Amino acid sequence: MVNKITRALEYLAESSSISIEAVEEDREEEIESYMSAIDIEDRDTKCNGHYLREPSKSDKKAKVDHAQLKGNLKKASEHIIVSGTQTEYRRWDSSSLP
Repeated sequence: MVNKITRALEYLAESSSISIEAVEEDREEEIESYMSAIDIEDRDTKCNGHYLREPSKSDKKAKVDHAQLKGNLKKASEHIIVSGTQTEYRRWDSSSLP
C-alpha cells in the first residue's frame, strides 16, 4: 500500500510540470478524434450499411482437409527454422538433461 502511495505522489509531482496549454491542446485533439469517429458512424448509417458491409453468413459447415492444412503449414514454415537452429536446440536440450 505504501508503494502505491509513493508512486501516486511521484506521478502527482511529475504532473505539476505539465502546462495548461499542453492539457488544452490534448483536449482539443481528443475532441477532434471523437468528432471524426462520429462522422464515420454517421456515414455508415446514411449508406444503409453499404459503407462497411457485413460478411455473408453461411449455414454450411466448411469442410476441413487436415492433410492439406498440414502441407500448407509445412510449406509456410519451410525456411523458418534452419538446420543450425535445430542443432542448437538439440545441444541445449542434451545439456539440460541430468
